[in-house]
Amino acid sequence: MKEQTHQIKKRYSGGLFCYTLNYPLSKHDLKDLKERCNEQSWEQGLHVPEKGKTFAGEVREETVAWSKDTYQLLKQAEQGKVKSYVQDIALAVLDCKETATSRETFIRLMNERGYGVDWQDSHKYITYTDLAREQAGEKACKIRDNKLEKYYNMDFGKESMEHEFERNARTAEAEQSKRAASRVKPTEPDRAGKQSAQRSVGDVERELRGIDEAVKSRTSEGRAEQAERRRAEQEAHQRAEAERRAAEEQQRIASRRYIGRDWEPER
Repeated sequence: MKEQTHQIKKRYSGGLFCYTLNYPLSKHDLKDLKERCNEQSWEQGLHVPEKGKTFAGEVREETVAWSKDTYQLLKQAEQGKVKSYVQDIALAVLDCKETATSRETFIRLMNERGYGVDWQDSHKYITYTDLAREQAGEKACKIRDNKLEKYYNMDFGKESMEHEFERNARTAEAEQSKRAASRVKPTEPDRAGKQSAQRSVGDVERELRGIDEAVKSRTSEGRAEQAERRRAEQEAHQRAEAERRAAEEQQRIASRRYIGRDWEPER
């Protein structure tokens, strides 16, 4: 094993080079060596690389691939110079997962675009297949979700996809409830409220006419009669106002019950 510190674009970085010929190294050993290298870089004030970020510590947006040929192919595909099934699958996954509300819906949408989806609970990764290339006998027609994550620095994993489907399902349910509520016409509560209000107004008018007739039938219109008339009118208006408010409250309650029968708030 060899330790080396080198400079890249005015930034220093430390690294460990392992010569694994005839040496039984496992991935756990390599992980320990990586942690040791990072600790040494921290101690010396050197930059420690982070997954998903550039050497300068910024979020990586460019395509990345370990193979030079794969990298050049993906870059040319981004520029529209060549057609890459990897890029086509990645774009299809991004489009379908924005509208899918379940795993089954997502698989169906991908199939409609010409891509097969092997998503099994017993498998760690999701495998996508370009069905046209597969039928043509081409070997390069499949890609796993972890490869898409590495190439494009996006989350294509199972857990992330499931969470996206759940959010889409909640959003679709809320929009459906709003549309259903806007289409509801609470005609029965409105009719009952209007009839109650009309009866209240009619009662007031009849009482006022009765008062006028009683006053006119009397020979003298003294202060006592005028006071009685004002009091009766005031009481009649108060009763009418109380009945009107009761009718409006009954109408509001009936409307809420009528609308709320088939509507549940978003959780």
